[in-house]
Amino acid sequence: MSAYNELLDALNDEERFTHFVIGPWGWGSAPQSKKEAWKPGYREPDPTPVPFAFRGKVLEFEPNKHLLYDWNIGGPFGAPSCYALFAWTNKRVFFVHEYDGSTILVSVPRGPGKTMPSFL
Repeated sequence: MSAYNELLDALNDEERFTHFVIGPWGWGSAPQSKKEAWKPGYREPDPTPVPFAFRGKVLEFEPNKHLLYDWNIGGPFGAPSCYALFAWTNKRVFFVHEYDGSTILVSVPRGPGKTMPSFL
């Protein structure tokens, strides 16, 4: 399984991904200033599946989907072993939810509408 496949599996009928943003790996963090360089996150693979130059940038889905191939979203408890992610479809916004290191893909509606909120 890959983040790409996990995202596609989460789509509903007539839904398609348009854009995404990839953030830090696991418990890593983004640079706090333009002078600071990216550093690999805790236990991030080497070489990194997502080059630093692509992180924190809004990317069109189709031309950049290859960045989602070599890592998974869902993971067990412990240090998260995936990237932070926002991904937009024409209907929803997806993101990685983390609890005590365990990670899953969740989504919220892209705009107001008929829906029942729940705890994520």
